[in-house]
Amino acid sequence: MSPSTTAAPAAASVSAAASPMPLAAPVMHATRPLRSNTPSPFIKPVCLTVIWLAPPPRRCGLPYAGSHIKRLAIHRRECESWAMAVELEWLVDQPTQSNPVMVVALEGLFDAADAATTGVRLIKESANGVEPLARIDPEGFFNFQDRRPEVRLDDNGRRVIDWPVTEVDAVERYGAKHPLVVVDGVEPHLRWRTFADYLVEVATECQAGLVVTLGAMVGLAPHTRPLGVVGSSTNVELARMFGLGRPTYEGPTGLVGALHDALDLARIPVISLRVSVPHYVPGPPNPEATRSLLKRFELITGIITDHEELDEAAAAWRERVDTAVAGDDDLKNYVAQLERQIDEADDLLPTGDDLATQFEAFLRDPWK
Repeated sequence: MSPSTTAAPAAASVSAAASPMPLAAPVMHATRPLRSNTPSPFIKPVCLTVIWLAPPPRRCGLPYAGSHIKRLAIHRRECESWAMAVELEWLVDQPTQSNPVMVVALEGLFDAADAATTGVRLIKESANGVEPLARIDPEGFFNFQDRRPEVRLDDNGRRVIDWPVTEVDAVERYGAKHPLVVVDGVEPHLRWRTFADYLVEVATECQAGLVVTLGAMVGLAPHTRPLGVVGSSTNVELARMFGLGRPTYEGPTGLVGALHDALDLARIPVISLRVSVPHYVPGPPNPEATRSLLKRFELITGIITDHEELDEAAAAWRERVDTAVAGDDDLKNYVAQLERQIDEADDLLPTGDDLATQFEAFLRDPWK
């Protein structure tokens, strides 16, 4: 064959046929509804995000839905071998608290100087007993490049990674008139409605009579005066009984705003308490802000918070800020202006005895 000769291609086989591309493994999410009936007294439904790598087992009673995403009730014993991740994980068979107050604090934009989360952690540290009830896994809610987990060495020198898990604990305090459930975590980056639904489920399963969210925002507050706490509720009866305002804010919101909306839709009473942090001292720690927040929470609920333990730290914080302000004439004049504004404002609150009586009456019928 000469160099310029080209061989003809072979004839195509009449039996050759293109094989269809196999379908990708389906991904299905299964989430426990807010209120569900357990089909077996021995199997407790749990909230699962289930990634099916193959058609689900027939005993689960789930249709093979291709690539469609469905919200289904899954039971741990039947399908746990297929579950790749658990988002809301209950650590007890059934919460035993009766009509508790549930307090929520999340790190993030609405926790200036870490005042709120520091407060709930102080409550847990000074408690007579803490029982873990549930946890929300962070995997599906965070961008870990923005909120990186932290690695540390435990007492045995073993590496441990601390992930931003949201913890739900029952807190026992001797002499407390009402049980307390504490939700302590971090505001997630993603899927706020789902995250809020999980917290609503926690409140529902615990049969919470009242939910209180704690937060902190930078504001026009002088460090030389007790830091003001703003309380609000969309519940007309709650607002009237406890001297709270009605929400008037319009604009960008956070997870707490989504949570309040979800709780309102579920008809679970909720109060928001927010402390103002001086904008010229925005960084943590701020024991004065934490003390003010806990004091107002205790005034409304009657639950002892041991906020007096922060008196010494708050005084030391104020002295340090006084020293810094004294060296700046402009800042000193500005603080004096803020003081005049605060002194001229009226902040009339009901007395502690009045609030205690009203709170007892409210919790006797919290769902009205």
